[in-house]
Amino acid sequence: MKNLLLVALLLAEAGAVPASAQRHVQHISSWGAHLGRSEKGDYYELSYTSMLTNRLALRASGLRDAGTLSGRGEYASYVGRVLLAPQLFRLGEVAYVHLLLGAAAGYERTGENGTGELAPDAKEPQRFTYGPQAGAEVDCFLGNRLSLVATATKGYLFNTPLIDQWPGYASAGLRYHFR
Repeated sequence: MKNLLLVALLLAEAGAVPASAQRHVQHISSWGAHLGRSEKGDYYELSYTSMLTNRLALRASGLRDAGTLSGRGEYASYVGRVLLAPQLFRLGEVAYVHLLLGAAAGYERTGENGTGELAPDAKEPQRFTYGPQAGAEVDCFLGNRLSLVATATKGYLFNTPLIDQWPGYASAGLRYHFR
């Protein structure tokens, strides 16, 4: 019995068994790296999240989306997002589900590398866009410092976007949590 208790303590300290000391408490922050798929191509995203309270986080991120559009050739889009993330619910101390509400602003280019033609409604193959975003996010903790994260968002863009008026993003990634 004594040996079993010692092994359990060692595993909890190593992060192999989820511990519940500091999951979602005020002033915990995290860095994340995400890979995903948009409705038109693939993207990667880097994010920073700060817990404002025990149940509300602020998430800032930057992403690069790229792919090929029929008739317009290759495209690249660079987007910055700021999202509030109130906690919807949690499953024990392992999984936390957050709603994502906020805004995005981006710069997009079509006809990259000399491919495609100009869009019929565009004088230039580039454009700045902005608009609201909404979605959900799930953090599955592997220990106190590391979590797997899955995110899905949908948005609406103003200023006549060249790529997609209603962009959608889905990703999976890793997050490192720190104080």
